[in-house]
Amino acid sequence: MSGNKIGPLQDEQRCLVEEGLLIANMLNDYFSSVFVNEDLNDIPIPNRLCDESETDFLSTINISESSVLNKLNGLKVGKSQGPDQIHGKLLFELRLQLLKPLTHLFNLSLKTGVIPQDWRDADVVPLFKKGSKRKCENYRPISLTSIVCKLLESIVKDEIVKYLDQCNLIKDSQHGFTSGKSCLTNLLDFFETITKDLDEVGSVDLIYLDFAKAFNKVPHKRLLNKVEAHGIIGNVSHWIDKWLSDRRQRVVIEGNYSGWCNISSGVP
Repeated sequence: MSGNKIGPLQDEQRCLVEEGLLIANMLNDYFSSVFVNEDLNDIPIPNRLCDESETDFLSTINISESSVLNKLNGLKVGKSQGPDQIHGKLLFELRLQLLKPLTHLFNLSLKTGVIPQDWRDADVVPLFKKGSKRKCENYRPISLTSIVCKLLESIVKDEIVKYLDQCNLIKDSQHGFTSGKSCLTNLLDFFETITKDLDEVGSVDLIYLDFAKAFNKVPHKRLLNKVEAHGIIGNVSHWIDKWLSDRRQRVVIEGNYSGWCNISSGVP
């Protein structure tokens, strides 16, 4: 569709670039420029948020066939596949035949910490936001990753959230990515606090912060320290570490593939 056309882009010399492969590489260079290399010399150690008893730790996850089948049944077959080229439609139609091998594969990955490179690669599709189509910064990267791995990620996420809920480790002030809460509930709490303070004190000072490319700049070692501070240890912590390591991405535009670039930070 003409509305989805990417470019032409303007390079550093203000020359227009129209060739698909060159555009893909330009966008990949820009998207990867936001990643950061973490300084490992002075990493703070967060306070442990769970009790010392073994029951308050999440160290292993045993995946059942029923949980895998539930994810397979809920697949949105229209979603694009990742670099492994395994489409959701195929997984959905063969879900009963793939149930046992996928369950075994997922449990083996969690036990050993081995994650195939295909599961850590992403094909990035640029999505135009607004402004001039000639500027790389006006495109948002949409990462297409392995659907098979996303099934496993979803199961791991569900188990982690269940553990955090059971141990009361999610604060009431957390609204994002929390079941039953949203931007709307966050705004309602905010306005309730502000109106109460205005009634009691008479004035309120607000400071707004905006972290540019925040999700892309999350440092992995600091993230893992916080994960373990919440009692997520053992095989689960090791798997998350390996899942974040050695990730790569490339930009895909109309059949043109940029070179691979390493992802050194951020939350996939």
